[in-house]
Amino acid sequence: MKRFSIIPLSVAMLVASAELMASAEPNLLDLTRQLAAEKPAPQRTPEQLDAVYLKVIAALIPDMASDDAGKRGNAQTTLERIAFNASRPGSEADRAACSKAIGATITADLPSLTTAWMIRQLERIGRDEAVPYLVKLLDAKDTQIRDCARRALLKNSATEAGDALRKALPSSDSPAWRIAIINALASRREPATLSTLLTEAASDNDDVRIAAMSGLAKIGDKAAAQILAAAMNKGSPAAKRAATDSYLLLADTLADKGDNAAALGIYSAILPSQGYLKCAAVIGIGRAGSASNLPVIFEAIATADPKLHAASVDALVLLKGQDVTAAIADRARNADTHAKPALLRALARRGDKSTLPLFLAAADDADEPTRIEAIRGLGSLGDAATVPLLLKIAATTGNPQETARESLQRLDGDTVDKAILAAMNENESKIRLEVIRALAARRVAAATATLLESAQHADPGVRSESLKALGGIAAIDALAPVAALILNAQDDAARANAADAIARIAGREADLEKRAQPILATLQSSTGPARLSLLRVLGRIGGNNSLLAVRAALLDNDPAVKDAAIRSLADWPDAAPADDLLAIAKNATDQTHRVLAIRGFVRVVRQQSGRPSAQTASMLADALQAANRPDEKKQIIGALAEVRHVLALDALLPCLTDTNLAAEAANAAVRVARDIVNDQPEKVKAAMAKVLAVANNADLRKQAQETLDRAELRLKQAGQIK
Repeated sequence: MKRFSIIPLSVAMLVASAELMASAEPNLLDLTRQLAAEKPAPQRTPEQLDAVYLKVIAALIPDMASDDAGKRGNAQTTLERIAFNASRPGSEADRAACSKAIGATITADLPSLTTAWMIRQLERIGRDEAVPYLVKLLDAKDTQIRDCARRALLKNSATEAGDALRKALPSSDSPAWRIAIINALASRREPATLSTLLTEAASDNDDVRIAAMSGLAKIGDKAAAQILAAAMNKGSPAAKRAATDSYLLLADTLADKGDNAAALGIYSAILPSQGYLKCAAVIGIGRAGSASNLPVIFEAIATADPKLHAASVDALVLLKGQDVTAAIADRARNADTHAKPALLRALARRGDKSTLPLFLAAADDADEPTRIEAIRGLGSLGDAATVPLLLKIAATTGNPQETARESLQRLDGDTVDKAILAAMNENESKIRLEVIRALAARRVAAATATLLESAQHADPGVRSESLKALGGIAAIDALAPVAALILNAQDDAARANAADAIARIAGREADLEKRAQPILATLQSSTGPARLSLLRVLGRIGGNNSLLAVRAALLDNDPAVKDAAIRSLADWPDAAPADDLLAIAKNATDQTHRVLAIRGFVRVVRQQSGRPSAQTASMLADALQAANRPDEKKQIIGALAEVRHVLALDALLPCLTDTNLAAEAANAAVRVARDIVNDQPEKVKAAMAKVLAVANNADLRKQAQETLDRAELRLKQAGQIK
């Protein structure tokens, strides 16, 4: 094993602490477990901690540098656990001791990956005590190591780390390394770096200058403004763009710091520009400005440029102050059709409810875009008193209708729900319909009783919307009254709507038998079309009791009831009626019922049920025999392709001789064969030979040949063929 040295400082620490590490200390394994929080540790002085951490971490080095991945991984994980435990809250002495020990054991002869792993721990736990070790690594020949050290210093919160990076910058040996250090300093955002970056911003190298300018913007000192402004006209086009972006970023940073005057100076200087710069300047004025800056934004909002128009709205939203809100509202009252919608949009986003009268008036504006923005704004600023107006607009047509519906949904507060519910007393059907839609969209569960009543309204539209709403919001205890509605439904559409509502409500109850009970109770007293609808609903609900009821209906003398029962089984949510469906597929005299049964059978058998693969294959093979139409046979073949069992392959092979099924059967056979080739090589070999005899598709033939080759290889390995 290669021997690794420990630098003189480590040796000195070990010698100085020799007495501390005498017989009173436990063995190395116990020490390691203590430091990794796997065993209680005694109280130790800072000097003792230094010695213990150095002893344990130095002992890990050989394994961390090992070529054996297992040893290396275990040692790295142990070091990580030790470092993690040392940096726990309230353990500053442990953290410092661990950090010093890691730094002290990094030597020049360690593999790069080992050194990088140790630096990573210093990055996580190191403070000022780690800086001397990291500084030495900034001069490493290995670029990966020195960049790891740079990142560790970047993330080190000690001021000494920033000092070290600033000191290292003048001696950087390449533009790329210089830029890396500049970026690290910029990320630390220390005021002490300002003068360093001002110097670098004068560099003749474009890339260095760009990095320095970006750093100046991040630090956010207005002393950099003049330098950045001058740089906008210096160097390559890329450097000029970078300087401009940095100039803007500096303004943003100044605004974030509260130096609005300095930020406004920069935004105003950029305002005469075009394109994205002008948009950014307008938004910046919104961030840092006041009511006195409104004329500039009003001028921009009048432009035909859609991007600048949108930026102006953002700026109006950002400007602070009640006086700003009042000024925007005054402007909106007399604005033209181009500016008024944008001004309303800005006011709505500002969220000041004092402007609500303006929106109420604009909701009747002759200009549709203005009207739509006003209606949309009512959704943000309105209250219960706004409900009647929004309902009236929602009962119209076109874009205003859709916007009013959205606003009704967005209005906040329980009082709004009550106001909408109270509007159910409206005589006009169109408004009543909108009330129901709004209750459904807002999911007002308290409306259930009212909706049950309106589900029996004379207007078919009201009945239909009420049932849809009940399906969306009613609780499980509403199942019985909703199911009863089917008994009195006047037409198929009403029964279908009620059935859909029942299924949706039932879906909110996980207990299959509990959700089926009200429907089964209603079924007992039902006749005619209502009985048929309830049977179909049971097929969407599922459960043992539901299945018993549907099986009983299969024996009914009424053909319509029997038809409904078969359709119910075909829709079943799980595989429980698989045998029933297969029996129907085999024995039904009605072709439609045979088709329904086979399709339903294939669907439910495909669902996860914990059934053995052999049983599934056998069931599908039976269905294949029962099917007499190519379409249904192809569905079964598709299901067989998913079964990993030799019985599935056996069922598919006869289909290869049927010209209507050969292509699908060949594809399915290859899929099954690939999955079972290791267990059934002889069967697979024979099957793939048959596939190759009929397949025309080049890709399929290639897959079949590859599978056949695998089967032969398996047989050779087993000694069954030479």
